[in-house]
Amino acid sequence: MRFKIIYLSFLMALPLGVSAQQKTLQLDEVTVTANKVEQKVAQTGKVVTVLSDSVLQHYATQTVSELLSRQAGIMIVGAQSTYGTQQDVFMRGAGSGNTLILLDGIPVYDPSGVTPVFDLNLLTVGECERIEILKGAQSTLYGSDAVAGVINIFTRKGSAAKKPFGGSASLNVGSYGTQRLSAGVNGATARVYYNVQYTRLQSKGFSSATDSAGNRNFDNDGIKQNTLLANVGLHITQRLTLKLRGISTYYKTDIDAGAFADEKDYTTGNTYRLGAIGLDYQYGKGRLVANYAYSYSRRDYLNDSIHVEPGAYETYSKGKYEGKTQFAELYNSLKIGGLAELIVGADYRFNNLDQSYLSISSYGPYVSPPIRSDSARTNQISVYASGLLKTDVGFFLEVGGRLNRHSVYGTNSTYSFNPSYVINQQVKVFVNASSGFRVPSLYQLYSPYGNRSLSPEKSQSLEFGAQVYAKDKRSNLRVLYFDRKIRDVIFFQSLNADPYGRYINFDRQHDHGWEVEGQLQRQRFSVWGNLTLLQGAVTTKVAERDTTYNNLFRRPKVMGNFGIGYQANSRAFVSATLRSVGQRTDIFYNDAAFKTENVTLAGYSTVDVYGEYRVLSGLKLYLDLRNIFDARYVDAYGFNTRRFNFMAGVRVSW
Repeated sequence: MRFKIIYLSFLMALPLGVSAQQKTLQLDEVTVTANKVEQKVAQTGKVVTVLSDSVLQHYATQTVSELLSRQAGIMIVGAQSTYGTQQDVFMRGAGSGNTLILLDGIPVYDPSGVTPVFDLNLLTVGECERIEILKGAQSTLYGSDAVAGVINIFTRKGSAAKKPFGGSASLNVGSYGTQRLSAGVNGATARVYYNVQYTRLQSKGFSSATDSAGNRNFDNDGIKQNTLLANVGLHITQRLTLKLRGISTYYKTDIDAGAFADEKDYTTGNTYRLGAIGLDYQYGKGRLVANYAYSYSRRDYLNDSIHVEPGAYETYSKGKYEGKTQFAELYNSLKIGGLAELIVGADYRFNNLDQSYLSISSYGPYVSPPIRSDSARTNQISVYASGLLKTDVGFFLEVGGRLNRHSVYGTNSTYSFNPSYVINQQVKVFVNASSGFRVPSLYQLYSPYGNRSLSPEKSQSLEFGAQVYAKDKRSNLRVLYFDRKIRDVIFFQSLNADPYGRYINFDRQHDHGWEVEGQLQRQRFSVWGNLTLLQGAVTTKVAERDTTYNNLFRRPKVMGNFGIGYQANSRAFVSATLRSVGQRTDIFYNDAAFKTENVTLAGYSTVDVYGEYRVLSGLKLYLDLRNIFDARYVDAYGFNTRRFNFMAGVRVSW
């Protein structure tokens, strides 16, 4: 409680300014994600955080998950673990799968998972040009999974300087035998822009599982990853632009058998490929956009029989999980008069799944009933419309609706209502009432545990708050309250009469809380901070009676970040960042007792220090020291996180 009071008091007392390292939410900053059209942040009532390229440059040594974990309301379990660990994104207390990831505006999934979330391990900050975080229910514009919010990752494109040919290369080395090499070429002319970039990551890592005895010689879990990214744009005419985008990435990593359980020959390989084509046509007062994307994902798990841990249930296992998606959209934005804009669109989504699994134990071989792509498939068609009103007196309004038709469960709809008012260009007050939904995954529909009668999860969200800007437009303080209720939550139910159990719509979930963000800059010094206060509960029926219990597993009720930076001169910059995470609850399956147990994870704080020096205009050196006080902490019970570690690097551009 003392931490909450001190931290909140600090944020409220901040003189208004903006951090040199955390240059976000400026009054003149432009967002694309808020309404699918370019719009100043001050002219939308939605809660948007924009991480520009200048911000990402200070995180070049880090993963996308580490970067996002510093933002208000976001907890990513796995971000501080060894490379290749599953990344569970929790935004404002919502479960994994309720935050939609976009890549250049296109929804990305892995339909082969129990929850079809995109694996953030597949990208590094070096491939990112800009990231926009949009919070609150956004299903009206973005469809399924945008229940808690949207994270839109824009990949690097051509040179902003309009040079026909240029390039960059960087090399990072650090703790745990980590090396990351990235190189690419890019350019831009009046007609064409392009960027092609290759990244190689390898790390010896450390043991994913915790050795509770401390003397069992757990092995390190390393990774090798290769990523190729390409962006090409052709201005066919002054009004018509053709866009081609592609990414191909693969990594192989060692994994362990589970909490406190080592495994020396268990590996997983993850492949993801995405190809997209788009047309952007601007005419008069309107803009017409068409996109098509195809993606392929595959995860292979192999637990070899060369090494078998004492007491292990299985001696060999092999699993293949393969999925394909197609996405097509067409939308039009049209300015009406000088005050209004109408966005009308439609999209089509297709997913299929192919899965097989074999294991061998002392009881003999076991083959899981396969899931085949010719039957495990869904499609959905949606139409939506959103109207924007922008007045000269500072009042702004967004109203929208979406109708969704799913091949299995039928139809559902969403809405959004978002008024805001800006007073004297310095104070913005806003309200956002909206709904969201998340469709059942292919696994929840077609696996042996599947249920074709599942309905989508449906949410109602409300947020309201105020944001204050300084006169110089470089500073802000934002305070808001959010409240989200989800019904028809998909739940796995064990049944005595059914050897598998099944998924059902069962629970109701309610999450609510406060977010405070502040930023300050005075001459060469910069300060920023955020604080999230969260409460969450699930209501379910037990013996025909409603029972309410905490649902914030692995999610803290209190979480804050604080940073300070110093720009010594035009060449040198240093900063320090404090991340503080409160106490959480986790669930642990006790093999000996054959039951689950709730365990308490202690709160923790870590401090990072970063410094960079620009030797020449195209040559930069940097050093990132993380967890400098070597704090011991746990994000998932039975698994390790990084102790003190560092990354050092050099970047050359021409």
